[in-house]
Amino acid sequence: MTGYSGCLSGSFIRCRTLTHLLTVVCWRNSCVAPWHPRPGLDIMKPLVLTLLIAGSASALAGCMAPRQGTHGLPEADTLRRHLYAGVGIGRSRLEPDASEVPAYTVNDRDATGGQITLGIDINKYVSAELHSADLGSAGFDPSGRINYHTYGVTALLYAGGNRSSFRRQGLTGYGRVGYGYLENTPVGNVPFVKDHATHVLFGAGVEYMTRIGLGIRAEGIAYDEDAHYAQLGLIYRTGRRPQRQPVQTVETETPTPAPVPAPAVVAASPAPQPVHNACAGTVQGTDRITFHTDSAALTADARQLLDGVADDLAQCSTRSLAISAHTDSVGSESYNQALSERRAASILDYLESRGIDADRMSARGFGETQPVDTNSTKEGRQRNRRVELTTTP
Repeated sequence: MTGYSGCLSGSFIRCRTLTHLLTVVCWRNSCVAPWHPRPGLDIMKPLVLTLLIAGSASALAGCMAPRQGTHGLPEADTLRRHLYAGVGIGRSRLEPDASEVPAYTVNDRDATGGQITLGIDINKYVSAELHSADLGSAGFDPSGRINYHTYGVTALLYAGGNRSSFRRQGLTGYGRVGYGYLENTPVGNVPFVKDHATHVLFGAGVEYMTRIGLGIRAEGIAYDEDAHYAQLGLIYRTGRRPQRQPVQTVETETPTPAPVPAPAVVAASPAPQPVHNACAGTVQGTDRITFHTDSAALTADARQLLDGVADDLAQCSTRSLAISAHTDSVGSESYNQALSERRAASILDYLESRGIDADRMSARGFGETQPVDTNSTKEGRQRNRRVELTTTP
C-alpha cells in the first residue's frame, strides 16, 4: 500500500522499493504522508504501467527482429515465437528498515522463496515474462514477521551464439529488467509502513536448453531496495521442429581411376556406377552414403555402397581406410561436431560388421569446420554435407 499502514509511538518499520520512495513525516502521535491515493489506485497503477512496459517491449522487439534465414539458417532451425513456462526455488535476502523502531530489530533476514513464470520468445534478442514470486518473510525481535510477495512483468535481453537457435537450444546468457508490484503482509503486531508498492527490478542469469525443450536456469534478481533473490529453475519451451529433408552427402572432386584393360582385344566395358575401387586411393560415389534425418543411421543405399567398399578392402589387405564425415552450419557447432563423429563411427562399425578389421580403419568427424562451399544457399549446404573415404598403403 502507499502512505502508511500503522504508527506506533510515532515510529514504524519501513518496507522500501527502488522507485519513488514516499517521504513520510512522523509526528509524536500521528503519521502524515504527502500523497494518499484513492481506494483501488494502488493496485491499478502498477497494472497499467505493467501493460505499457509489455507493449513497448513487444513493439521494440518487433522492430529489432531480423528476417528469418538472414544468417544462413533454414526456417526449421531458427527461433520462433515459443511460449514457455518455468518454476524456480532459491534463497532470498530481506532487509526491512527497522531503524525508526528501537524496540524492534531484524533477526531473520534469509528465507526460502519460489517463483513461477510464463513467457514468450519475441525474437532472438528479447523475451517477455510474467512472474509471481513468494520471497518468504523477515523476522523481528521480540516478535513478528513481514511477508514479501511480488508480481510483475520483465523483458529478458539474450546474448550468445545460441540465442537464435530453435527453442534457444544450448547455453545462453541474459539480462533482466522489469516492473513489479510488491505485497507485504504482517504476521503478529508489527508496526510497519510500505513506502511504495511498485518497483523496478533488475537481474541476470544463464540458461541451458536441451533438444527436447526442457532447460535449466540460474539467476539473481533484485526485486526492490530490500529484497534480493537467487534461484535455480526449470523451464519448458513449447513448439515442434518442422521436419527437414534427409541429409544428402556429396562426393569430393577426385581424379577418376583409370579403367582396367580388358583381357581380350575388344573395347573395355564402362565401369559400373558407383565406382568403389577402394584399392585406388579415394573412393568415389560417396554421394550415396546418406543418413536418416538428424541421426547416424545409414540408409539402404548407403549400406549397398559400403558393401562394395568392404569387398574391395577385403582384396586390398595392405591398405588402410580413413573415414571423414562433414556437416553444414545449420544448428549449433557442438551439435554438428557430435553428429559428424557419430556418422563416421557408424560407417566404421558397418564395415567392421562386413569383416574389415577395425585396426585398418580410422573415423573422424569435422562438423562444420571444413566446408567446400557456402552455407548461405541450399545447394552449398548440400555439398558441405558429405562423407570422404580415402585408402592409404
